Amino acid sequence: MKDFTIFILILTVVLGGCNTQKNLAASNSKKIMKNKEAINAFYNKALTVNSQTRPTTVLTPLFAEGYKSSSSVDSKGAENLMGQVEFFWKIIPDLKWEPQEIMNEGDTYIVRSIATGTPNGDFMGVPTDGTKPFKIMTIDVHKMRDGKFVSTHHVEDWATAMRQLKPNAGEIKSDKQADETMKVAMGFMDAMTKGEMEKMMGFMHDDMVWQNGGDKSLPWIGVWESKKVILEKFLPIFGANFQTIKWESEDAISGGDTAAFFGQMAGLLTKSNQKTDEFTWALRVKVKDGKVILWNWLEDSFEVSQAYHNR
Repeated sequence: MKDFTIFILILTVVLGGCNTQKNLAASNSKKIMKNKEAINAFYNKALTVNSQTRPTTVLTPLFAEGYKSSSSVDSKGAENLMGQVEFFWKIIPDLKWEPQEIMNEGDTYIVRSIATGTPNGDFMGVPTDGTKPFKIMTIDVHKMRDGKFVSTHHVEDWATAMRQLKPNAGEIKSDKQADETMKVAMGFMDAMTKGEMEKMMGFMHDDMVWQNGGDKSLPWIGVWESKKVILEKFLPIFGANFQTIKWESEDAISGGDTAAFFGQMAGLLTKSNQKTDEFTWALRVKVKDGKVILWNWLEDSFEVSQAYHNR
């Protein structure tokens, strides 16, 4: 009887120990599941741009009090990190942050991810236009507690992203060409405005075309081909009929061999002695071999025509 009592006591202890282990295992399993749900939300609903959530809305309940995110160069709190992620959403509209591997040891979770996106704007000092993507690896070490982030240590390969986003040699050359185009076009305009004929002629290509659109009853409207024709025919006709009162350029853009200008002007039509009201003009300029080869002038021809015909 005594032996049986001892057996029962031993069995009770053993079974109790088994139940305790089961309860601990179940508790750990629930804790791990809760932490992984938070990690999933962190990468798929906050770092990855989507139409259903916002970073701040997702992250606010996931950060424990006093949360810190640290890299090799700085440390930021929850509010600053959420602000940075919101900025990423604006400048990288296709941002994805996809976990590739998650390792767990106690309350520590190590996440290796692939981050991809196509920035449009000034991104870490590199000008981007939404045409070049980046793809980098990232590693985060999270401390978790009850489904919340206590701290994060992170490393992102931004150096590789910067190399991927920088313009290649051909694009740099194109930018230089645009700058040269603007320089030539502005030089020609400046010489023309000041009446410096010799300087103006130096900017003109021998095959230059001067194209004026508008009312064909005006004697200077049409296409004037070659530097010789422009100097000997077009400019004398235009100068005899139109005296510029105001000519201002308000906007200018360039790309490759082409520049465009937009502005306001007014003039006096000598035939009718009538002044125009102020009107808008636009100009397309093409440059070849460092000289102007096309001068495509667009103006409010109705305003000019009315003054020319004294209507």
